[in-house]
Amino acid sequence: MGRPTRVPDRGDVPPSLIALRLGLSLTDFSLRLAELEKRGFPTPDPTTGQYCIEAVDRWRLRRHAKLFPELAHSPTAVDAGSVFAERMERLRGAS
Repeated sequence: MGRPTRVPDRGDVPPSLIALRLGLSLTDFSLRLAELEKRGFPTPDPTTGQYCIEAVDRWRLRRHAKLFPELAHSPTAVDAGSVFAERMERLRGAS
């Protein structure tokens, strides 16, 4: 019995490792790819055909927004005026 294939946590990887990460055979992954892409699954690099493993992992986790809320929403900009006013107030209180 051979050693199980290790899927790296970073970088670009071939479709066979993406299938493994999803718990699928390469054949099953290929059959389901169109449906996955309709749901926002990351596309492979157009030159290498490899997938960004971090993008795939984020896609997987975003499906569970209640468990990973930090991935569910885009960061919003902070109002610079309110930040400035808050800092000035702290400075005035410190003297």
